[in-house]
Amino acid sequence: MENESTLKHLIKAIQHGDLCTVRQQLSEHANKQSIIYTHFGKSGDTLLHYAARYGHMDILRYLVEELNMDIEVYNNDYKRALHEASSMSHYESVRYLIARGAKIDSLKKADWTPLMMACTRRNLDVISELLDHGADPSVQNKDGWNSFHIACREGDPVIIQHLLLGKPEVWKTKSKTGRTPLHTAALHGCENAVRILLERCSYEPDEKDSCGVTPFMDAIRNGHIAIAKLLLENHKASATAVDVLGAQPLHQASVTAQDDALSFLVHNLGIDVNTRATKLELTALHYAAKEGHTDTIKNLLGLGADLHARDTKGRSALHMACIGQHAETVRTLLQMGLPDTKDNTGNTARQYAKKPNII
Repeated sequence: MENESTLKHLIKAIQHGDLCTVRQQLSEHANKQSIIYTHFGKSGDTLLHYAARYGHMDILRYLVEELNMDIEVYNNDYKRALHEASSMSHYESVRYLIARGAKIDSLKKADWTPLMMACTRRNLDVISELLDHGADPSVQNKDGWNSFHIACREGDPVIIQHLLLGKPEVWKTKSKTGRTPLHTAALHGCENAVRILLERCSYEPDEKDSCGVTPFMDAIRNGHIAIAKLLLENHKASATAVDVLGAQPLHQASVTAQDDALSFLVHNLGIDVNTRATKLELTALHYAAKEGHTDTIKNLLGLGADLHARDTKGRSALHMACIGQHAETVRTLLQMGLPDTKDNTGNTARQYAKKPNII
């Protein structure tokens, strides 16, 4: 077989859409079939993959019609040409491959279909073409996501509406971790998507994933306050629901250092800043300290957090900062006057620190 390095000019010609050079390069090889089915690089792409990825129709036709290349040839990730064309929004290439009989719901690695790939690019023409030829938006990948999950992550309202129009029940899906498209849209800050889902779909308020997380929690812990308000007003979401660890949105916002969300919860919704998570009775201050969010600690104290609060094990925020090995946070808490006292087992915060001189 021809050494791969000697064929780099052929690959470059395909990438640049230079059909004349492609013809010339292939004419120099006695065994064209061997060359066109060579798998290049770690991904194992063939010439057909390159042509579809870059959307060069003349080269695509040449490979398929003149050289009789199999359009279902796959690379090391089981990607076909239709996956490539769909993921890169090459509408004409998608149309051509479908017309030549490409399998519409072929699965690449992790069980992604061409439609899923298209939904990552928000190209309505490509998505419509796939749907019109039988692509199933309810097919799930290895994580339990379908095309509707992906569309809700991207947040294009036109595409979301189009998928719902084509298959109204497509919203009735959960990932393998129990997450709905509403979770996905809230997590990624897709406000228009959330509006559509609340208007057109029948999600139960505060549906929880396998970790006990609700869409409202997803919105809050990622700082999407407008979506949090929308869920409160239009979906009767709970601002005090707890996850499997007993943490409320207040605690989750402390973990992710969403200071505006914390202010919203305390000032606008009246949440007690010293509310404790039910498992170990950790406060928001404990969570922020463990993650090393010094500015969030200051914000929480400004909101009325108790600097000296202890959990059920007798640990203060200083203990948690040492557990997280956050030297700056430790210094800040000491400067604020939090003493290095012992927990219920007699250990000081210093004894939790693994790094030298952290306290």
